[in-house]
Amino acid sequence: MVGEMPARSRLQLYTSNRLENLADELARVLGEPLSAALRPEIVVVQSLGVGRWLTQQLARRNGICANIEFPFPQKFVASILDEALPDRSAGHFYTREILTWRVMKLLPPLLDRPEFAELHRYIIDRPRSELRLFQLAGKIAHTFDQYLAFRPQLILSWERGAEQHWQAIIWRELTRSAPGLHPPALAREFQATLTRTAQSMSSRTAKTERDLTPLPRSPHTKDQPTTPHLPERVTFFSISTLPEFYVQFLQELSQHTDVHLFLVRPTPEFWSDIRSEREESRARKKAPASAQLHLQFERGNPLLASMGKLGREFLEIVSDLTPEREHDHAQEPNGDTTLARLQRDIYRLHDNSKTPAPNDQSLQVHSCHSPMREMEVLHDQLLALFEKHPDLKPHDIVVMAPDITTYAPFIEAVFATAPDAQRIPFTISDRGARAENGILDTFLSLLESATSRFTASEVMSILESTALQRRFSLTDTDLETIRTWIAETGIRWGIDAAHRAELGLPEFNENSWRFGLDRLLLGYATPAHGERLFDGILAYDEVEGSLAETLGNFAEFVEALFTAARDLKQPRTLLVWQETLRQITARFFAADDEREPEMRQLRSIIDSLGELPFDDAVALDVLLAHLDSVLQNSTSGSGFLAGRVTFCALKPMRTVPFRIVCLVGMNDTAYPRHH
Repeated sequence: MVGEMPARSRLQLYTSNRLENLADELARVLGEPLSAALRPEIVVVQSLGVGRWLTQQLARRNGICANIEFPFPQKFVASILDEALPDRSAGHFYTREILTWRVMKLLPPLLDRPEFAELHRYIIDRPRSELRLFQLAGKIAHTFDQYLAFRPQLILSWERGAEQHWQAIIWRELTRSAPGLHPPALAREFQATLTRTAQSMSSRTAKTERDLTPLPRSPHTKDQPTTPHLPERVTFFSISTLPEFYVQFLQELSQHTDVHLFLVRPTPEFWSDIRSEREESRARKKAPASAQLHLQFERGNPLLASMGKLGREFLEIVSDLTPEREHDHAQEPNGDTTLARLQRDIYRLHDNSKTPAPNDQSLQVHSCHSPMREMEVLHDQLLALFEKHPDLKPHDIVVMAPDITTYAPFIEAVFATAPDAQRIPFTISDRGARAENGILDTFLSLLESATSRFTASEVMSILESTALQRRFSLTDTDLETIRTWIAETGIRWGIDAAHRAELGLPEFNENSWRFGLDRLLLGYATPAHGERLFDGILAYDEVEGSLAETLGNFAEFVEALFTAARDLKQPRTLLVWQETLRQITARFFAADDEREPEMRQLRSIIDSLGELPFDDAVALDVLLAHLDSVLQNSTSGSGFLAGRVTFCALKPMRTVPFRIVCLVGMNDTAYPRHH
C-alpha cells in the first residue's frame, strides 16, 4: 500500500529586524481581497498597542483600514475550536476567572482527604478563611491556566489517571464537572476531525478519477465528514512568544487554510547557540567536573545574549515549522552614532564596544535623585529634542516605566502644569482600570468603606466624584462649604456610638458623623447663638438661607452611604450581589455623556457576576477580591498611540517602533521586576 502524501503547508513566514518592513509586507498581503467582500480579515496580535499601530500603518499605506479584527492568540484559538466543535467545547469553563470559582466550589469537600493536608492547614481554623479559600483558588486557577498553555501533555496524563497528588485530583474533578473539553483536548479532536475530512476528500477524489461516471448516491449512504468552517486567511503579526501548543495548532491550521506569520528577528544570523554570562555560569555548575573544561559557548552580542532569551527560545520553536515559503526582509542598520553601532553589532552578532563620540546624544543616561526630578529632566530633554529636530512630533515619542502607576502623579505635576509655550501634549496608558475610570474607583471605594472607620477624609474623597455629585445635586463650591462644616462641627470618624462599639472601640458619640449632622440640622432649625444646648447638643449656627439645600443634599448622601454600608456586611449569593450592586450604582451615580463609557464598563463588570458558576453565599471581602482581580486583568489600551507623547508601562512584547524611546524609573530595586 502506498502511503498517503502529507498535506501541503500553506504557511508563509516573514522575518525582519524592522517592524516597518513587516508592515509593508502585511499591507501587500492584505491588498489581495478575500473571496467574500464583507468577510473580516483576522490579524492576531499580542497587545492592544500593536493592533492600534497596525491600524494606523495600514491606513497610511492603503488609504483605509477597515473590517480587520485584532484578536489575541488565546481568543483566536478558542474561537476556532468553539466554531469547529460547538457541541464539544467548554473553553469558557477553563478561563482563569471561571476556574477560580470552580476550584473554590470543589475544594472544601476535598480538604479532609490526606492528599490535601497542606491546604487544610492553610485554610481551616484561620482568620478570614473564606477569603483565604478564594485567594488560594485563584492561585490554583492561575497555575492550571499556565498548564493548559505550556504543559498540555501533563494535564492530559492526569486525566488518564497518572499521579495522585492534590493538583491532579482537583484537575480530574474539574474535567469531570465541565460540560465539554478544554482547549488541549479540543485541539486534539480538532486535528483528528481535519485529518478525517482530508482523508475522506482524498478517497472521494481518487474514486472520481477511477470512475468518471459515479453511481447515484444511495439515500442510505452515511454523510461524509464535513470540513470545519475555517477563516480564509489568518495573519499572526509581531508575535514575540507563543506556547508550543499554539505553534503546533498553527502548523495544523496551515494545512487547511492560508497562514501568514510575521516575526521580528533582531539578526538574520543563526543565534540559537549564544549564551549570556549567567547562562554560561549555570551550565558550568551543573556539568560534571570532568566535562567543564570541554564546554564551549558562543557569546555573540552580550546585550542580545542577556536580554534576548525569550525571543531566542520562541524562534527555536518556530524553526520546527515547515513553511511553504520564507520571506526575509532584514535591513542592516546604518549610521555612525552610538545607537546605530549598537544596533549594527546586534545585527551582526558582534561585540565591538566603543567609546561614544563627545557630541553623540543618540544614547543618554541621566541619574536623578527622585521621580519628580526625573520628570523635570525628561521634560527639558524633550523640549531640546523638539528644538533640534523640527520634524519631530509628540506621537514619535514613548516614555516607559516599570511601574507607570507610581509615576503618573509626577507626570501630571510636570507635564500638565508647564507654561503654554512649553506644553507637550501627552497621554498615560496602562495605569489599570481603576486609575483610568473615576466612576469605577469611586464605586469600589463605596464598597470598601463598609468595613472602614468612616473617617472624614475617606467620606470626602468619595464625594469628590463628579458623577456622584451630579446624583446628589452638589457642586465643587458646595464641597468647600461641607469641608468647613466638617472641621468646625468636629466630625472625625465613626458613624455613631454603636458603630464604634462594633469595631471594638469605646462607645461614645462625640466627633462622629451622627453627632456632627445633628449639630448642623439643629443649627438650621433652632439657632443657639453658641449659648444654648438642646438635648445635650450645641447647634451649629452657620447654616441658613440657600445653604439649607446644600445641607439637605449632603445629609441625603451621608445617610445613603451609611445605609449601604450596613447592608453590604451581609453575605449573599453572586446573583443577589449583582442586583445589590446595580441598586448602589443607580442610587449613587448619575453620569453625563462624557462619563457614560465609564458607567458602561462598571455595568459590564456587574453583569459578569451572573456568569460565574458559584451559588453559595459570598462575603464582601471575597467579592472585593474578585473585583480587584478582574480589574487587574482588564486592559483598555486607552491613551496608547493617541497622537501625543505616550507614557506607558515597560511591558514585554511591546515592539511598537518610535523615533524616541525614553525609560524612567530604571532603579535597581524596580527593574527587573520581582513578579
